[in-house]
Amino acid sequence: MPLPVAGVCPACIRRAPVLDALHAGWAYAWPLDQLILAYKHGANARAERILAALAEQVAGRLVGENGDLPDLVLPVPLHGRRLRERGFNQSDYLARRVAGVLDVPLDTRGLRRIRATESQQALGRKARRRNVHGAFAWDGSSLAGQHVLVVDDVATTGATLAALAEVLRREGAARVEGLVLARA
Repeated sequence: MPLPVAGVCPACIRRAPVLDALHAGWAYAWPLDQLILAYKHGANARAERILAALAEQVAGRLVGENGDLPDLVLPVPLHGRRLRERGFNQSDYLARRVAGVLDVPLDTRGLRRIRATESQQALGRKARRRNVHGAFAWDGSSLAGQHVLVVDDVATTGATLAALAEVLRREGAARVEGLVLARA
């Protein structure tokens, strides 16, 4: 989210963020929070269509902002067990829509969640970081010099996106950004 004035926020001075940018469409508040929950935990088809349109809007803003589009779009992966329980990955669906608007490649297989993690919803900031530490791996093609955009539904503390960014940077990504529907 942009600062009201130019500069670097105090938290970033203390600990530089791993993400180069986070593009959030809206605040995580009513009614968007309810739509996200209805889709994520209830597979609500109507909520799915609305969220897809919102993801496309956020992606459209990226095109208009600076024209510096990513080389690759990645969804936040679910662990196999959670994917079987839920039946779908909401981030995968949103990432497909974003990649379509941006007209850039989508990779749904390279980024993997190699360790099952607890749901982040009830965890505090430090517990969220510990929960996702070491939970991801990259098994795709070379990311050397690539500008990568990671798509998720919500960013609360940014722990998941930061953990993913660390993995992608180790694999050579030059720029890692996040795109979410909502920021808590």
